[in-house]
Amino acid sequence: MNPTMNVSRSAARRPAYAIDVTDRGDVVIVTGTGELDLAADPLLTMSLQQALSLGRSVVVDLTTAACCGSCVLTQLAAAGRRLRGTGRTLIVVTTVYAVLRPLALLHLDLLLTLVADLDAAFARLGVPLSPVVGVADATSEPA
Repeated sequence: MNPTMNVSRSAARRPAYAIDVTDRGDVVIVTGTGELDLAADPLLTMSLQQALSLGRSVVVDLTTAACCGSCVLTQLAAAGRRLRGTGRTLIVVTTVYAVLRPLALLHLDLLLTLVADLDAAFARLGVPLSPVVGVADATSEPA
């Protein structure tokens, strides 16, 4: 048996993405990891809806995202629009070029607040970077 084939098969079974929702008191953090494309869209939609329903500002941490598909960018834009005028904020955290470039090309950087790290996000919101209050949801791609 070719060992390269085994590695390839093992890699194919690993989830391509994960999305976690974490409660930090005054802020809810939605963390997207891996390839956030069409496959991740339903889970991201559910996670963002859950975070928005808590009535607090939302930080979307994409520092470990490999890429973002157009459906994910649409979800971010919709969530940002939903929070406008509510006194709450949506902040996207990333330095990943494959995420920043499409945000800029689609001018979503004008709609969304983009920062480089969680410290900057919490500073922008004017709240201390508090310890985790609870994990509201920890989900990944279905098996």
